[in-house]
Amino acid sequence: MLIQIRCSVDNCATDGKEADAIYQMFASSRDYRDSIDVVDNGPIRKAYVLYLDIADEAGGIATIATILAMDKISIKNIGIIHNREFEQGVLKIEFYEEDAMERAIALLKKRNYIVYER
Repeated sequence: MLIQIRCSVDNCATDGKEADAIYQMFASSRDYRDSIDVVDNGPIRKAYVLYLDIADEAGGIATIATILAMDKISIKNIGIIHNREFEQGVLKIEFYEEDAMERAIALLKKRNYIVYER
């Protein structure tokens, strides 16, 4: 069976030999789309988000959540992001308020976590 796919994104065409590369391109595109914050309809709301390198070990996310909870910082959303921008997994933490995010950044940096602000 002949498979022919044309991709305007990478200007690629294949006869089935590059199926893995095409699959990887679409998987990477999906991951990128999934990393974009979804906002409610209406006025665009400011998102208070930080990204944090985290060791791949049991309890890593729980440790960070506990650090923040002990300082009474509420987390709106938390999750692991896997995409090429960060190369390895990175933890995405979203907060309700800017003050909470700023306090979290200071607290996590004090504990030697690498924090990325946007």
